[in-house]
Amino acid sequence: MTGWAKFGPLDERTAILVRHPHGSIEQGGKLGVHIGDTWSEADRVIRQQANVGKPLHKVGWSNEPNSSVQYLDDPVLVGEAQALYRDRSWQNGIVTLRLRDGVVVGIQWSYVGPFFIDT
Repeated sequence: MTGWAKFGPLDERTAILVRHPHGSIEQGGKLGVHIGDTWSEADRVIRQQANVGKPLHKVGWSNEPNSSVQYLDDPVLVGEAQALYRDRSWQNGIVTLRLRDGVVVGIQWSYVGPFFIDT
């Protein structure tokens, strides 16, 4: 039963895709990351999951399409920032950690499933 729980319908990413594919939290935890974790701990936990790679980082929390956003390779650990992780598992999604001074203050996710064609 352990293997099925890890890779079957009880896997957290599968449950997110089926039950709540888009969302965010500011309390508690999701995908092994908890509000209040340091960025380095959260990064380690997120990247331990299969098919999740190195994140892109951006300064601030603006999601406006016309804002000039600079994506960085290195984490932004002072002020407000985001770390965006592409999950290339069959669940196919993006996980965003909202950071304030290097500490996780929010987690956002959007999973589109295996039939979405990535361009």
